[in-house]
Amino acid sequence: MQHPTRPITRGLTGLALTMLTVPALTIPAAAPAGATAAPTAATQARTPRHTVHHTGHHMIRYASVDSCPRKDGTTTPCHTWRLDLLDGRRVALKDAMLWPLTAKGRPDRTNSAPLTVSGDGESVAYFRRSDHRLVVREFHSGVQGGVQGEVRVMPRNPLPHGVGMNAAWLKLSQDGDRLALGYTTADGRTRVRLFDVARASATGTTPKTDAFSGFSGDGSAVLLQRAGDANTIGLSVHDDTGAELAAAVPPQIVANNGPWALSADDRTVAFVTGLGKKAKLHFYDVATDQSTGSVGFSLPKDASLDMIDWTGGHEVTLHLVRVRGSRDVVTVLRVDTETGRTRVRDSYQVRSGAFAYLSCGG
Repeated sequence: MQHPTRPITRGLTGLALTMLTVPALTIPAAAPAGATAAPTAATQARTPRHTVHHTGHHMIRYASVDSCPRKDGTTTPCHTWRLDLLDGRRVALKDAMLWPLTAKGRPDRTNSAPLTVSGDGESVAYFRRSDHRLVVREFHSGVQGGVQGEVRVMPRNPLPHGVGMNAAWLKLSQDGDRLALGYTTADGRTRVRLFDVARASATGTTPKTDAFSGFSGDGSAVLLQRAGDANTIGLSVHDDTGAELAAAVPPQIVANNGPWALSADDRTVAFVTGLGKKAKLHFYDVATDQSTGSVGFSLPKDASLDMIDWTGGHEVTLHLVRVRGSRDVVTVLRVDTETGRTRVRDSYQVRSGAFAYLSCGG
């Protein structure tokens, strides 16, 4: 099964995980363990351009598509994309493309077409089946007769000539206001085209990079990863036009412990080290190339960190995955960046028989 929750340089291959069944994860709250300060006042002084709108229900938990066997012994995505909602309902997303098109316009049945869910669980972006247009659909329970809301259609031909959908991926910001369309260039590098969803317009394209690490907490900027000299990893922050705001080659403790999350101040990066009671949430300032503190908290030793997102001025949200038997168990954990206290926002088992699934973010 493919688990493409985080975009990488080559389409939706994602993190390959075997699925399994276990009871819901229990994570104890933890007080700070020898922690220093979270991001400084200076790094939080900038007023975010957008407000992250979080609702209590997080309508969409995750999107998934079924797996069916092929004659050659491999598997293929089949049926249709489905959205599992927090209230237990499952909605068929019938207008979303199932297979991506190659640069020659042929369906690639070995992969699922690009799709992404916003962090607040209220928007989903995909290529539309009827006309192959890139769209963002809102989902909320107030819509008459169901949960589907307004559809915003992005500009035509969002991918450059010669690049197929099977070399592309999608990522929405936390509030669904911004959309990233990444694609692999001929030299194996990644470029990311950025969109303003409300205006249905492209705002810019990033320089070539090695990986996309995500939107800032308010969606006003993106964090990119690029290879440096002597096998080093660099991080750079770019605004919605693709212009560089800050860049640094961080120390190994930062570079070796992705994934990373970018704060709404467009400079503070959060990342996690350690497991169990030795886990720490660290903060690094890309603009000054300096550590700005850390806070201790507790993580289960048998879970892997799949996603990290800033979901408030003093909060990050972690997606943890445990693999047992036939299903993945996902736990969504909120961490206070000042105290290290944790709270489980959600915990669920991904349905069996999925070819790929994509969780909402924060």
